[in-house]
Amino acid sequence: MRKKWILSSLAGAVLFLTACESLPNSENTGEETAEQNGENGTQSGQANDTVTIENQIDSNYYRPLITEEGSYAPSKNRGITLVLNSNVNIKTFEEDLMRISHRYFSTEDHYFQEGQFLPANLVSSWLRRDRELTEEEIEDGAENLGLNPRDNGSTDPETREPIYLSSILEQDYYVETENGMELAGVSVGLALNSVDYFGEGQQQDISTEELIEEGQQIGNEVVSRMREIEGLGTVPIMIGLYEQSTRDDFAGGTYISEGVSENGASTVSDWTAINEDRKVFPIEGMESAEGNAFANFKSEVENFFPNLSGVTGVAHYIEDNLVTLQIDIMTQFYGKGEIIAFTQYLNQAANTYLPENLPIEIKVESLNGIESFLERESEETEFVTHIFD
Repeated sequence: MRKKWILSSLAGAVLFLTACESLPNSENTGEETAEQNGENGTQSGQANDTVTIENQIDSNYYRPLITEEGSYAPSKNRGITLVLNSNVNIKTFEEDLMRISHRYFSTEDHYFQEGQFLPANLVSSWLRRDRELTEEEIEDGAENLGLNPRDNGSTDPETREPIYLSSILEQDYYVETENGMELAGVSVGLALNSVDYFGEGQQQDISTEELIEEGQQIGNEVVSRMREIEGLGTVPIMIGLYEQSTRDDFAGGTYISEGVSENGASTVSDWTAINEDRKVFPIEGMESAEGNAFANFKSEVENFFPNLSGVTGVAHYIEDNLVTLQIDIMTQFYGKGEIIAFTQYLNQAANTYLPENLPIEIKVESLNGIESFLERESEETEFVTHIFD
């Protein structure tokens, strides 16, 4: 867990740097997009101008491809995910797509590279609404590439056509062959809106059932278009539908459906439902056994240090089973002695009240940043702790 926590922090830093980049220009025509796709996108399934990192620090993580110059190749559409509702959605959208990809592209023999086939301006054009082109645009050879439904002019949430598709994320997976690194498959995440915010503070709720139906149609169209890109004609393309959480939800969204297109098929052959959920303790889920355990832990901790600003937990469920628990504690401490004493007490309280055989992370923060953290693997009985200088 300690290695995972550090890698998670590094991933957050990458996302922060991504946030510093400007969003791509969304005014390019379809013709300009296609030209840039040919110029900037990867044009072959081979990646001979790359080297690999051979040491795999954890079986849950892919080894990355590194360019011949020794640098990391960022995504061709970096910055696109900034339109999501929160930083936690950005994080879970990316991390969970990589986790789901394990089922199709094993970490044992596959190497990871951020998306190189879908450049930012192409993705931006796909995220627009379907619309009728002007005569001038048609004469210029523009294409209507928008994947969201055409605007029907209504502002009534009951009759308005919502924006379903919010963002697209691509991840590429390679295997090593006698001829070098070869593309083995591509994963594409489609971020969908459970709530479409529009106008002056208006919003339109979208059910999960509707998102799955619309998302699968969009996913099939995405596959069909990707098959036209050089290098993607026959490789497996996995599509994951991600239902992002609302702006005021701190837990983050989850993937709700997945499917794969193989052997050059232009659609997904079979879609599979994904049963995952994230709950924020103590806002929800407190009627469960783990929610009750968290409540006892929270009460004990707050009694020990009454001046805490808040204790919250994010519980991640897969197939209705709790698989991870991440606890954040905000403090008003300033003395090192207080932090040391508090961390030691947390270690005792966590072992006493929190569920056994469960990966748990506890992070203590103040206005100065992270003060300490505790973590425990599912097979372990003791927490590993670290107090920052």
